[in-house]
Amino acid sequence: MWRGGYAWVVAGCAVALGLGGCTLKSGGADLAQGKADFVKGCGTCHTLARAGSKGTVGPNLDEAFRRARQDGMKSSTFMGVVERQILNPNINPQIDPQTGKPLPSMPAKIFTGDKARNVAAYVAQAAAVPGKDTGRLAQIGEQKAQGTAKESNGTLAIPVAGAGLAYKYKDAQAKAGQVTIESKNPQSTQHDIAIEGNGVTGKGAVVTSGGTSKFTVNLKPGTYTFYCSVDGHRQAGMVGKITVK
Repeated sequence: MWRGGYAWVVAGCAVALGLGGCTLKSGGADLAQGKADFVKGCGTCHTLARAGSKGTVGPNLDEAFRRARQDGMKSSTFMGVVERQILNPNINPQIDPQTGKPLPSMPAKIFTGDKARNVAAYVAQAAAVPGKDTGRLAQIGEQKAQGTAKESNGTLAIPVAGAGLAYKYKDAQAKAGQVTIESKNPQSTQHDIAIEGNGVTGKGAVVTSGGTSKFTVNLKPGTYTFYCSVDGHRQAGMVGKITVK
């Protein structure tokens, strides 16, 4: 489940078919917990429509499984493939064509035991399946930015959401003048905050696990864009507008 291509999905499924199918891991898998863990631990890197995740660092899981599902492959087979990949990723290091730097790789055993089985079970039944989750599953997913952050005493706080590629607020307001823009990140995924507009640019440090990204700039009346500059995060939705009056 990582950049390195979709080859691991195709190859894994081919091996499963060649061996007469994967060992079924149904019965006892908690799909709700699997979805919650996927959103928290995987959604920042992978796209999976039913989970509401739009990560771009790793493979799009809907696209990775679409053809296999159309060809009649069953979710039980997908589950075995996904669980094996969680425990022992097939990593093919790649270089970002824009920066020339190595792309991050998926760590082995990001989940183990029941957690790995739960995540695998959820991905297996959700990937490339049209529609939306219902019931209890519908209440779990990526957090979406909403509301407006307002500058107070010269500080404009736009924290990262508790899970997923999102800030807590979708837009912000501030008074003209010197403003400190800060973003506390509760996630284990790296994020920062940056702005651009009206000839002004600024960016805080990349932080994780409770760290705060911040910087101070002088803002003139007008509109600015705030965003996360970590690769793929802006494109996935970590972006909003600051209105300065």
